[in-house]
Amino acid sequence: MARARALCVAALLLSLLAAASARIPGVYTGGDWQSAHATFYGGSDASGTMATALFNDGLSCRPCFEIRCAEDPRWCNPGNPSITVTATNFCPPNFALPSDNGGWCNPPRPHFDLAMPMFLKIAQYRAGIVPVSFRR
Repeated sequence: MARARALCVAALLLSLLAAASARIPGVYTGGDWQSAHATFYGGSDASGTMATALFNDGLSCRPCFEIRCAEDPRWCNPGNPSITVTATNFCPPNFALPSDNGGWCNPPRPHFDLAMPMFLKIAQYRAGIVPVSFRR
């Protein structure tokens, strides 16, 4: 009887731990795929910034995002590989430019500004900006 009770308590603790870790920032949870766009900047630290639509007043910092190019053979790398990045900061909007021509981080556009080495894992340099799918 005591052994069965100990097993039940252990099972309960493990399930609570699993539920808690799924909500800790920085833990990848593999949610539903969503659409966005991605560009790159010159960094080489495998981090990424987010536009207003994804930043959520800082609440979206530190989680991991899986990102893949949206299967466009002109720009996406063969095999459609995915990358996992940690969101580290905010990609500021540029309201002087339209959202489809330079104002990539303008709301409500969901957008990732990736470190160049990470961008090159999913798309070709000459693409500049690509449609992507992402999930947390």
